[in-house]
Parts: sequence; C-alpha cells; structure tokens
Amino acid sequence: MRMPLLKGVSNSLKFKLTMSVLIMTLPMIGMLLYNNVYSIDVVRAQVADSYKNSLSLYMDQIDTSLNDVDSYLNTLSGTGNDLIGIKMAETNEQYYLAKAYIYNKFSQDMPLYRILGSFFMYVADREDYMEVYSSTVSYMEKEMVKAHIIDMIRQQNFPQGLRTQRWQHTRIGEEVYLVNIVPSGKIYVGAWVKADELLKPLQALNLGEDGATLITSQAGEPLTETGIVAEYSIELRENLNSYYISGDSKKYLVVGTESYRGNINLVALIPDRRILENLPYLQRLIWIMTIGVLVFIPVGLTYMRRSLLRPLGRMLGIMSRVKGGDWSVRIQSEKDAEEFKVLARSFNDMMDEIQTLRVNVFEEQLNKQREELQRLQLQVNPHFFLNSLNIVYNLAKVKNYQLIKDMSMALIQYFRYLFRSNTSFVKVEDELEHTRNYLSIQSLRFPDKLTWDIRCPEYLRDLSIPPLVIQTFVENSIKYALTMEEPIHIDVHLTFLEEAERSRMKITIKDNGRGFDPTVLRELQSGRSVETERGERTGIWNVQRRLKLLFKEDVDMVFANDPETGGAVVELILPIHPKMEVTT
Repeated sequence: MRMPLLKGVSNSLKFKLTMSVLIMTLPMIGMLLYNNVYSIDVVRAQVADSYKNSLSLYMDQIDTSLNDVDSYLNTLSGTGNDLIGIKMAETNEQYYLAKAYIYNKFSQDMPLYRILGSFFMYVADREDYMEVYSSTVSYMEKEMVKAHIIDMIRQQNFPQGLRTQRWQHTRIGEEVYLVNIVPSGKIYVGAWVKADELLKPLQALNLGEDGATLITSQAGEPLTETGIVAEYSIELRENLNSYYISGDSKKYLVVGTESYRGNINLVALIPDRRILENLPYLQRLIWIMTIGVLVFIPVGLTYMRRSLLRPLGRMLGIMSRVKGGDWSVRIQSEKDAEEFKVLARSFNDMMDEIQTLRVNVFEEQLNKQREELQRLQLQVNPHFFLNSLNIVYNLAKVKNYQLIKDMSMALIQYFRYLFRSNTSFVKVEDELEHTRNYLSIQSLRFPDKLTWDIRCPEYLRDLSIPPLVIQTFVENSIKYALTMEEPIHIDVHLTFLEEAERSRMKITIKDNGRGFDPTVLRELQSGRSVETERGERTGIWNVQRRLKLLFKEDVDMVFANDPETGGAVVELILPIHPKMEVTT
C-alpha cells in the first residue's frame, strides 16, 4: 500500500511544482553563496598583493640605505686611508689626533645616512670606544649600547667575511637594534640603527586602528609590536612568500617580505574585517535575497497552479542558459500570472546583484593596479639626487655660478617632470625633453665622458607613451656602461611601424658600452624579473611592470647586445592608441 501512495505523491502537481521551484532556486542560492566567498577571496588576495608590493618597496629602500652604510664602513676599514693614522700612532698625541680626525669624519658624514642612530669605533689594543650620535640619546642608553657592542666585539659575536647580511638584530635593554661591525685588524668600526626607526615610514600605510607593522627575525620571532602578536596569538612564519590568515579572537591578514641586508623581515598585520569593510552592504543584500527566496517558495506554490507549463518551461530554458555561462539573460513575465512576476523579479534582481558584485570586484582590481602604477612611477633614485647636490656643492666651492645656474635649472626641470608624471601617459616630446635634461645633468657629473643622439620624426612627437620609460633605460646604460676610462655614446631612435592589423611605435635605446652580462641577458630575454648581485631590483623591472599594467600583453620588449660595438640594445614596441590620456 505504501508504494502506490509514494508514487501518487511523486506524480502530484504539488510535488512536481515544489521540485521545480527548488531546482530553479537552489542553484541561484548556490551561485550567490559561491560569489560571496569568491569575492571575499579575490578582495583579500588583491589587498595582500597591494600591501606586499608596498612592503617590498619600503624594504628595498631600507636595504639600499643599509647597503650604503655597509659600503661606507667597508671603504673606511678596507680600501680607505682613514684608519692608518690610528694604526701607525706611536704616541698618545698622534693617537688622539687620528681619533679626532675619525670623530670629525663621522660627524660630517652622519647627516648623509638619515636612518642611522650612531657610528662607532673600538680600538681593542687600547680598549677605547668612541661614538657619534645622530640625535639626542640618553646617557643610560649610551652606556647600555656601548657595553653591549664592546661585549659583541670581545666575543667576536658578529658576522665576518664577505656576507650579504652584515646587519644583525640584537636586543639591548627593552629596544631592538640592527648592528653592523666591520673589523680592520684590532680596530672595529660600525654603526647601529633602532628597529623602531625603520618602521616610521610605514606609518603612511593605512592599516586601521587595529593594524600594525612589525619587524621579525628570520625565524618568525617578533622583535617589535610583540603585544599584538601575543594578545591575539598571531602565527608568524619563516616563509613569507604568500599571505595567510592568523589570530584567535581577532583575525589578521599577515603579509611580509624579507631583507637582503639584515637578518630581519618586515611584516604587516591587517585586520581581516577592515579588508572587507567595503563589502558588507553587498553581503547583507545577498543574505536577504537568499532568505527571501527561501521564504517565498511555499507562498509561490499556492499561486502558481494556473498557467504553469509555459512559464515554467521558459524559466527552465533561461536557467539552462545561466548554467551555460550567459549572465545577461532575464525573465520577461509581463503576461504571466502575478506569482510568476514575483519570481521573475526576484531572479532578475539576483542576477543584477551578481553582475554588480562581479563589476565591483573588477573595479577593485583596477584601483589596486592604478595605485601600484602610481607608486612605481614616483620612485626616486636617492643616489642620483645626492650626487646632483654634490655637483652643485663642488661648483659653489669653485664659484662657477653659471654652471650652478644651469645645473639648478636642469634639476628643477627634471624633478618637475618626475613629480608631474603620476599620470599614465605623456607626450613623446615631453619624455624626450626629460631624457635630454637628464643626460645634461649626467654630462655635468661626468665631463667629456658622455655623448648622445636622440632622433624622432616630427609626426611621432605628439603621440602618447608611458612616462619615464625612455629615461629609465638611458639611466640604466649610464649606470652599467659608463666608466672613467672610456667615453660612452647613447643613441635613442623612435620609428613608426605599420602592421597589417594595427600601428605601433618602436623605441630603440643602445650604447657602446660593455653590454648585458650573458646571465642577465638570458633572464631578460626569457621575460623573468632581474635582480642585481646585491639583491636590488633594477629599473628594468619597474618598466616591465608598468607596461604590463598599462598594455597587458600588447607590448614587445627585446634585449640584445650589439654584434658590432658589443653595447646593450633595448627595443620597445608599443601600441599607438588615440584614446590614451595625456595630463599636462
């Protein structure tokens, strides 16, 4: 008796209607939930990539500053003659005169290294310690640091030899310091930096009230901001190649990068709820719609008995198209019963919200790309800036006022263009003028060592290109090809390429220097990112990243060595698009 009863229930209109409604609504609910989870993952990944890039940029700047100090100490202790007076001193008078010279040298050079806390020197034979501080330091802190450094030297507890990570972290009292000690016989010179000072530039990162940036050891031990790590049981891993979520009562997105010059990592803790603060409206709307659909199912069953087959068949057909990936379909139900209209409106609203959610995620990705593009374009080479100021200073010493005016005007034009170029595109003429201006500055720095030739047809000068593209490769040529023995010639040539389906512009930059290193050339030709021996990213990576963000795959970059001169040759082939915006 039960089998006929079950068969009768399964063949009833009410059962079939219920099953039909469930078949239509459950996939939509699943898509809403899936898109909700997917959008959260996408936004989280984009935020992690954005902060990862920012941390990498800050860490590169820190590593560059630490490397400058390291080079200074190596020159002082190895190749320079500054310590000869102390080593050769036979009387106390000679020793103190040599010591006073080192003290004055430290005092004069200290302003060049803004992150430093102190230079110091320790003479083991005399057990004499001398330091020069960059700012006000309490007497207690001086004594604690002095005792700790002397103890490190006596126990030889510091890296020795040719190593990349010469800067080692150590805790002195309640503070963490990065210390670099370079021996020269029985004389030890070095410098230290407070870990907290390295974090001050990161205050510009908008992490929210509960977020934090901290420095950790390579083993994942927190060196700063230890309170937040302990309070929320945040896991700090050794491997920081990918982001992850950690924390017990409060979840944090953990993003980090490692240092090439010291045994430290830079880590950002972003509150997970802050990452999703722009999505709660959509999430709430999705949940309301989902609950609304579930509530209206039994109500709709009462009113959908009449005119059922045709509307139901049409809806099933539309669902099949949605399942096939057509998100643009909508249900037209003007002539159907009122109940079908409600269901149709609900379906259309949900599809609109799904599309809105997808558009929002895409716009969020575009915003992150724009922010990254602006950060890449606003990078300033600190060595170029300092060398330019040094040229002006030397010209002032010899009272060459005309060259001082020329150099000052060239620097004004150079930096005016640099800080103006936070737009995506500039005119070719403006980029070439900026390149000429940069070469003029370098010719003052290297007299009789630099010549150049820039050629561009008149009809190409008003076209649009990304800023700082040509100048970056010219700068790269000067950095790696220019020597004090032989002059260098740089040639920049722009031509028009007319192809079958499009028109593009070819930019050729070449020099007569020593060319690309074979290993570096293979990396460039394979399209991989290039790093120098010191672990620093080159300007080529900057240009590659910006062109990829602007043109996707519609750009060609060719790297080679000239078979005749042996110099480096770079060819850029960029698309010509009339809708590229140029901001003056």
